[in-house]
Amino acid sequence: MAVSQSRPRGRSQGERRGEGRALFDDLLAVAGSLAESRREHAADQLETLAHSMRQFSGSLPSLPAVGGYAETAADSLEELAGYVLDSEIAEMLSDARDLARRHPLATFGGSIVAGVIITQLVQSRTDTMRSALRARRGSGRKPRARKSDKAQ
Repeated sequence: MAVSQSRPRGRSQGERRGEGRALFDDLLAVAGSLAESRREHAADQLETLAHSMRQFSGSLPSLPAVGGYAETAADSLEELAGYVLDSEIAEMLSDARDLARRHPLATFGGSIVAGVIITQLVQSRTDTMRSALRARRGSGRKPRARKSDKAQ
């Protein structure tokens, strides 16, 4: 008969919390290493966005105020790209927490704007993928019969 290697049932609440914290710390470490590997890519994307903003500002000679805002946004994006490259993930998270504590309304507004932008990007990507899938399907498939055609 095999001997059971199970843990004792009488673990204290402190032991369970310690195990939970250890698991959470492990998850954070994995997430941190993934985020660390994507940091350079994120900085490149921010610089690309800054370049696009500069092009946008140059395309609006009749609206100098809007062009000025776009230029300021491009400068900020470039600064953010440098910050992403020069900072550790833990430091960025700490800075984000501090910002949220000092400026909760601005953080809330920024979160809404970021959510709208992300939604638009995902929707655009989804539409592009659907179009590509339809184009592939359309090249070698018969069209499906409509319900009205089946009834006859």
